[in-house]
Amino acid sequence: MRTKNLLLSAAALVAGALSAQAQSNVYSVNIVGYVNKPLATNALELIENPLTDGTNTLNSTMSGLAVGSVAYVWNGASYTQSNRQKAGWNPDLGVPTGLGFFVRRSGAVGTNTYVGAVVANVGASVSNSLAAGVTTLVGSKLPYADTLTGTNLGLAGAPNNSVLYKWNGVGYTQSNRQKAGWNPNLAIEVGESFFIKPSSNFVWVQTLPAN
Repeated sequence: MRTKNLLLSAAALVAGALSAQAQSNVYSVNIVGYVNKPLATNALELIENPLTDGTNTLNSTMSGLAVGSVAYVWNGASYTQSNRQKAGWNPDLGVPTGLGFFVRRSGAVGTNTYVGAVVANVGASVSNSLAAGVTTLVGSKLPYADTLTGTNLGLAGAPNNSVLYKWNGVGYTQSNRQKAGWNPNLAIEVGESFFIKPSSNFVWVQTLPAN
């Protein structure tokens, strides 16, 4: 029931929105750098903050979005809405790396630029503990793009019978963790988030290579 209610709540936000447009992401390869995340106009998209800037709020990470843009951040039971006003985002919600949220961009500017640092040092790892049977809205803590079975994302080690839901602009594409791997083997872009429900407790570990 928790999964159904959470996904229905998310899907309800899309009413009246246009279908998301396929976009590509460009990001730096430096430990300190930037990520350019294209966002379609008036389309509900599921994103996350791929870099840390030390503050990690909507005002610090999404300041380039035009007045009239809206963000919806999951608080564990429902969504907290924030509106981009002339003076900034209100309320100025926290969006740390790895936390997924919905955004609907207004205005002509089509790209949001994140500036900050990768949360892991070279050769180090970061982790996200996901509880069994709980649907969580998450994204990669490292600025990686890969398929679900790829080595970059680190999701190949998720327990069998786990379920992942990727937003496709009008609903969700579901992938199931089977013995042979994720099916279908969906691609996740830099700055994109998704819902995941592991079948057992899962510590999602990602590593930044030493070279």
